[in-house]
Amino acid sequence: MVGLLECPLKAVTGLPCPVCGMTRAFIHLAQGDITTAFYYHPLFWVIILLVLLYGISLKKAVIARLLTNKYWWIGIIGLFLVVYLYRMVQYFPHQAPLDFNFNAFLPRLWQIVAT
Repeated sequence: MVGLLECPLKAVTGLPCPVCGMTRAFIHLAQGDITTAFYYHPLFWVIILLVLLYGISLKKAVIARLLTNKYWWIGIIGLFLVVYLYRMVQYFPHQAPLDFNFNAFLPRLWQIVAT
């Protein structure tokens, strides 16, 4: 999408990060296009869930304990990593949002050094 900021990791290394596509997913969700939102990042709903849980945790101690539980966060991070690996196998390096940025800093530097 033209006009969006690029992921800093992708701008430097050319590689997509585990949350690449999240901004586009939320843009499509805001437009009511849930199918495309899931395409750009299938875990956009986790962010919504976390925000809701945080709001609830301000009033409910049970939810606050959940959000401070290290195993909860290990599970969330694990979920993101599994989905990232799956998406990398399926889409990298030619299909957005997990395409490779050949114009990123390190790939361009490598081209200069290698020639």
